[in-house]
Amino acid sequence: MRTYSEQQLAGLRASTTTRKQETVERLRTAIESLKGQKLPITAQSIYAECGLHYSSYVRNEEAITLFRANSTHLNAQKKRSRRKHSPNDETTSPPRDSYLNYKKPQLVARLRKAESTIQDLEYQLSTLADAYLLRETRVSELEAKLATLEPYKAFVEQVRQRVRQEEHGNDISHSS
Repeated sequence: MRTYSEQQLAGLRASTTTRKQETVERLRTAIESLKGQKLPITAQSIYAECGLHYSSYVRNEEAITLFRANSTHLNAQKKRSRRKHSPNDETTSPPRDSYLNYKKPQLVARLRKAESTIQDLEYQLSTLADAYLLRETRVSELEAKLATLEPYKAFVEQVRQRVRQEEHGNDISHSS
């Protein structure tokens, strides 16, 4: 991850602020021109007037506020919805996403914390996987050694049977 000096960050912030203001001014000029021509103020008419795409100003709070305040379509919608809903009309609105209550810096902080947690969990998982693989390797090695001991196991079992037979034979001779 690349880190920037405070001077670089200050330069980026200044550049961003300048570009945001230029966008607001272009939008304001386009809106005034459209009003002067008595044309509807829409995203398409603004694009035709000054070349600004809606995506250029939708993330700029000042610009989008200016657009929404002057949009012919949005203002007409507001008027229609005021007529439809009387003050006594109680309609339930859909539940609002709780993440919309956060500001961008708060969301970024939460995102970074979540990413850090994910990295920690991935590290723990890889450690556990390594330990599991080592254990499985050791088990395989021991099983291979055990397989080489099969002839000895048969021999030990034969010796045990002989010892049992001798013990039983000795027990029988002592009891008579």
